[in-house]
Amino acid sequence: MFFLKDLPTREMISGFAHSLDVVDVQKTGDALQMLRRASLLIRQLERYFALHGLSQTQFLVLMILHRDQSKHSHLAAKICEKLDVSKPVISTTLKTMQRRGFIVYCEKAEDSRMKPLRISDAGRELLLKLLPGYFEILQAG
Repeated sequence: MFFLKDLPTREMISGFAHSLDVVDVQKTGDALQMLRRASLLIRQLERYFALHGLSQTQFLVLMILHRDQSKHSHLAAKICEKLDVSKPVISTTLKTMQRRGFIVYCEKAEDSRMKPLRISDAGRELLLKLLPGYFEILQAG
């Protein structure tokens, strides 16, 4: 998340450029604008997901499970590799999603990271319901 609302002006950035050889005024200004737009977009998405009782991470797990139709199941460790979250976060997320009926584990295993899981019918239904609004937000941003 990028929390700076009052971005530095071109003149402010130029002031740094005079004393620091590494400052490219245009690239720095563009990067700050991109960070600001991305931050606002992420907040919009998080509000949208929250309205439907999901976190961004839960939504992304549903997307990963749904998008690869060639696989009947996935491992938690592989899902974690595809997301920029820690193993404890994905573990907690998956437990919550299982409790809410959005994913199901396919087999029993001692190590939860080794249990294959898949999206449930309820999870797929929720994801498909959310996709139009998700794409509208992305395209408007």
